[in-house]
Amino acid sequence: MAEVSLRKLCPADIDLLEVNFQSVQGAGEAQWFGFWDTSKLRNRVAQDQMIGSADGALAVCLGEQVIGKADWFTVTSWGRANTSACWEIAIGIFAEFRGQGLGTRAQELLVDYLFSHYPRHRIQATTAAENLAEQRCLEKLGFTREGVIRQAQWRAGAWHDQLIYSLLRDELAR
Repeated sequence: MAEVSLRKLCPADIDLLEVNFQSVQGAGEAQWFGFWDTSKLRNRVAQDQMIGSADGALAVCLGEQVIGKADWFTVTSWGRANTSACWEIAIGIFAEFRGQGLGTRAQELLVDYLFSHYPRHRIQATTAAENLAEQRCLEKLGFTREGVIRQAQWRAGAWHDQLIYSLLRDELAR
């Protein structure tokens, strides 16, 4: 079987993301937030290939085939940015590749990448309370469930609870 890897996004990848994530069937019920403007992604890929000091995204590949996208962005919810900044990660895997452990491997690679290349101490992730697959994934990767963020996300015409997980640099099993 081909190996999961991460690489920088290129313009052709945006077409794949648009085709695969611009519907509830493609994005999945827990990730469908309506249609979104892909011109911003195209501009960002042209500008800096989605690799910035505050955020970024990488293509998730199975062999040479793009199967999704892994993102990270700066969060400063816990205090001043210069003393409390951490990464938050997110992932989207194309529907036909879900349920095979590929997203878990991609997030493991992303965590390794972020801790290897940036001096941040904390990576966090939030997921819909009903997204049991992502909860299992994060726990498998060593993330600790910290709690419930009540009615924090508007999706499908209603407010939804989110669960927050974190992994500290010194908890990473390498």
